[in-house]
Amino acid sequence: MNVYGKNPTPHAYSVEETQKVQFEVDSKFQQMMSSMSDYAFFTLNGYGKVESWNKGAQNVHGYSDDEVLGEFFSKFYSEEDIEKNLPQKHLELANRFSGFEEERWMLRKDGKRFWAKFNIASFRNENSVSGYGIMIHDLTKYKENEDKVRQSEEVFRRIFDGIKDYAIFTLDLNGNVTSWNEGAKRIKGYESHEVLGKNFSIFYLHEDITTGKCSYELEEALTTGRYEEEGWRRRKDGTFFWASVVLSVIRNEKFEPIGFTKITRDMTDRKRAEDLLKMSFSDLEKKIDKRTNELITTNLKLQEAIKIRDEFLSVASHELKTPLTPLKLQTQMISKSIKSGLFKNYDEKKLQKIIGVFEMSINRLSSLVDNLLDVSRLSHKEIILQKEEMNLKTFFEQVMEHYRSAIDLSKSEVRLLAPEDVVGLFDSLRIEQVFSNLLTNALKYGDQKPITITLKKINDQAVLTFQDQGIGIPEDYKSKIFDRYEKIEDHRNISGLGLGLYIIKEIVVAHGGKIDVESEVGKGTSFEVVLPLC
Repeated sequence: MNVYGKNPTPHAYSVEETQKVQFEVDSKFQQMMSSMSDYAFFTLNGYGKVESWNKGAQNVHGYSDDEVLGEFFSKFYSEEDIEKNLPQKHLELANRFSGFEEERWMLRKDGKRFWAKFNIASFRNENSVSGYGIMIHDLTKYKENEDKVRQSEEVFRRIFDGIKDYAIFTLDLNGNVTSWNEGAKRIKGYESHEVLGKNFSIFYLHEDITTGKCSYELEEALTTGRYEEEGWRRRKDGTFFWASVVLSVIRNEKFEPIGFTKITRDMTDRKRAEDLLKMSFSDLEKKIDKRTNELITTNLKLQEAIKIRDEFLSVASHELKTPLTPLKLQTQMISKSIKSGLFKNYDEKKLQKIIGVFEMSINRLSSLVDNLLDVSRLSHKEIILQKEEMNLKTFFEQVMEHYRSAIDLSKSEVRLLAPEDVVGLFDSLRIEQVFSNLLTNALKYGDQKPITITLKKINDQAVLTFQDQGIGIPEDYKSKIFDRYEKIEDHRNISGLGLGLYIIKEIVVAHGGKIDVESEVGKGTSFEVVLPLC
């Protein structure tokens, strides 16, 4: 016992006493190692084979001592680690540095991996390594928790950086910027390296800075935990925006303030909308007057549309009655002749003339009805094409023969110039409508002057041109020539419903083509139709 502060006299141990003490120490150490259930502790001989195996090793790895004693310790490594010769390398490191430590994945008996803190120390005698001691601590739960925390931090960081509609950044207690997200960059215009470490007052108006507004916001947030407001803020380029701001205190686990988070949203559009709404109350009466005038104008347009409709119905009624009149007269004349017995005296020429009148009137009626039906179908998008292969040159020559009587009556010389066959896929009925309507139109407005019809094949397209030398189309009328119920008005009051060109355009477009018009008043008109061959 140490008395009066003096050191006791050291006792000299004999060799037997020393060996006994060493045995007791080793025995106690072995008992301690064997009883440790949370740590795997085992020893290897100089060749890396297991010599001892404690209870903790059995708990951690799942092997009993009978299953591992005498086995090379590589069985605790994965196949990939064994292929890399890691067990031998770890022994070499322990030999070189007397010990080695790292955290790594290791294997249990059931083949499952666990995250381990791995320590290996070498035991030496006088000249060589006599064995190794290995201690392994299972840190899987800690690893999983760390991974979860790391993943949570990564998710938060990605969310934080990915938010673009809000400027989200943090400040220290002095108001200096400590973090900066993508939304802050987009709204305020600064890159992160331009603002980190700088005071957040750079985002404020000069008058706000001079009045101490920035310090007041920090103090208010520290006092109440939060500060909110809306006001003007400044971007990097000097422009201003209306901001909705929330400033909150960040506290540590001891509830001590360590900084601030600031969330800013650009509400400029909403602010402008509110300002415009306020202004709208002052000029509401003007807007009501304007709207009233618009309604009056719309009403006048509707009345005009009704007038146009009534005029169309009147014209349609007249046009439909016109071919009925000669039909009725001829029918009455034939009826009287039959009753009086004179009909048998009609010679062939006279009968052909009567039949010609019938045919012209019937064709006229049929054309008018077809146009009206086509307008109805086009209004409901019901036009359907039945395409077939056809030679336009031969087809147009045949159509010309059908209109020979009308051509002769018009007193216009009509020439069809088609130097080559033009073969493609078309709806023959619809193409006949296009040709006959353009021919009829040229005969009406051609002023009894020559009409030239040209058919050419250019690349993969058929180009059909109607050129007359008639009255022409006024410049301001060209833009609406293809509209419904539109007709060229002149002193001769030419009949028609104003539907032909409208129908032509729709048929051409349905074929994937186009139609253009060139005209000069008093010099004539040229219509050009371009149709793809397939």
